[in-house]
Amino acid sequence: MAKDSLVPDEVPADGLADRVRNGLRSVENPVSGGSVLESGLVTQVSVDERTVHVSASLAELEEPIADDIAEALRRTALSTPGVEQATIEGEVQSPDETAAERVDGPANVDTVIAVASAKGGVGKTTVAAQLARALATGTDRDVGLFDADLYGPNVPNLLNIDGPVSATAEGRAEPITAGELVTMSVGLIANDEPLAWRGAMAHEAVSELFEDTAWGELETLVIDLPPGTGDIVLTALQSLPIDGAVLVTTPHPTSVADTSRSATLFEENGIPLLGTVVNMREFACECGRDHDLFPDANIEQALEQPVLSELPFEERIRDFGGDVPAEIVTLADAVRDRLDEIVDLSVPAHALDLRGLSRPIRREQAIEEFRATEPGETTYLLTDADPSSLETELATAVGADDASGDAFERSVVRRRAPNEWVMVVVR
Repeated sequence: MAKDSLVPDEVPADGLADRVRNGLRSVENPVSGGSVLESGLVTQVSVDERTVHVSASLAELEEPIADDIAEALRRTALSTPGVEQATIEGEVQSPDETAAERVDGPANVDTVIAVASAKGGVGKTTVAAQLARALATGTDRDVGLFDADLYGPNVPNLLNIDGPVSATAEGRAEPITAGELVTMSVGLIANDEPLAWRGAMAHEAVSELFEDTAWGELETLVIDLPPGTGDIVLTALQSLPIDGAVLVTTPHPTSVADTSRSATLFEENGIPLLGTVVNMREFACECGRDHDLFPDANIEQALEQPVLSELPFEERIRDFGGDVPAEIVTLADAVRDRLDEIVDLSVPAHALDLRGLSRPIRREQAIEEFRATEPGETTYLLTDADPSSLETELATAVGADDASGDAFERSVVRRRAPNEWVMVVVR
């Protein structure tokens, strides 16, 4: 078992697992009553440096209940002083199911963008559908919208479209056209019948519906993910070819805090975060003044990522019959700009792998690699810890005063997995 180590803010890591267990005693098992520990729902708590791993028997529970428990376990673990990350392992998988099989992206789709939220009711589907409409404006190619919310497929209602879905000559599902969008949703197939899928059945439904849809040639495909951090969201992050994600939140402090934790899940699974949309920021009354709906907060600082747009609480934001609202058009431009900033993080074979090395050796080898490059050449570094501090070291090594000087044409650091970071530096 991994040993505890010192953690930030002078909080000793000794006994961290015990402190997390004590915190989990406050989480109730809604099925049998009592705490998740007393009922045996939580089977193990282990610590690897600042990351807590909680194992729980969630496989036999209904999907919404399992999602709620997993979210409560994650939130409680993260609230324990000294915990930086928390993972919830909830299903016993056979050897051939230990990792989600990544689905090949549609051959003629340039970019796949996921829209997600930590909570329901924040306007995620409205933002996803309006963003897709805005991205379709002024382009010669189609834009697609994939409704991956199996238990609340609201896209058909928003866009006023109905099934049934036809099949192509090759046996693939033909998406429904709504204005400038091509759309696929389980709501077009289920005919408003309640869905009782759970576990592997739900996972396969998301992947197969995505893969079996005849999307055609698309410039962009927007995926409307279910709210929360449950199994379907995790499966989508691990299996669908997502190029970047947009998170949606309200300004409410609880929503912002949960969105921050949701962002961690995306980063742990190697999904680049494009930024956050703050929905329902304010409303204008008949008096002509703007009023905040929620307490003011420094959202950009709290989320540690850019705020792409702050949308007002107005009916026109939810209007799909007329022109795309100006705020959404601006949001689409911001999303395009963020996508342009994301470099291709497919790591080449010649990348310098620094994982497992001590900090002095890691620094020495990174500097040596960077010094050997010519202007315009790219250095790829793989590490098992955040390599951001190397930027100053590399800049100093070639004579720049600091990392913001003329040492880099571009420098990007991104987390691809819990213990895998990539640093791409163009000299």
